[in-house]
Amino acid sequence: MATGEKIAVRQIQKPQKENVDTLVSWFLKSLDISESEDTLEPGMLKQIVITSFEGVGITSRELNDKLETPRTTVIYHLNRFISSGLIVRRGRKYFLRATDMESTIEEMQADMEREFGRMMEIAEKFDQMMMGDIYGRGKGQKRIAKRK
Repeated sequence: MATGEKIAVRQIQKPQKENVDTLVSWFLKSLDISESEDTLEPGMLKQIVITSFEGVGITSRELNDKLETPRTTVIYHLNRFISSGLIVRRGRKYFLRATDMESTIEEMQADMEREFGRMMEIAEKFDQMMMGDIYGRGKGQKRIAKRK
């Protein structure tokens, strides 16, 4: 996970009607990238996925032309996608993080698991320090028993 990358996951009900458009919107809402269905992000993500499948990627100018949207707006949304960990930039082109959506989600899951593991280590140290401060125990005292 890159420094500053933010993977947010919201619990959103799975769409009743499953098609490409509803699933794209569901992914964007679940990753806290998009709130409404009539925004620019679904069209952008579909273009990025298509060009990623083809292995060619897409530039911000190409997205600008295809979606008839100001380039500054396109770049703003691309940066949000990058920040979420969903897409990456290679040179001037943007790609889905992995070759397909399933692999992308797997990589994001692995990032979150690594980060939570790191947080658990720090939480354990924090708890030990707090117990030492609260009960006056030094570094050599017994560790707190973990709850199950």
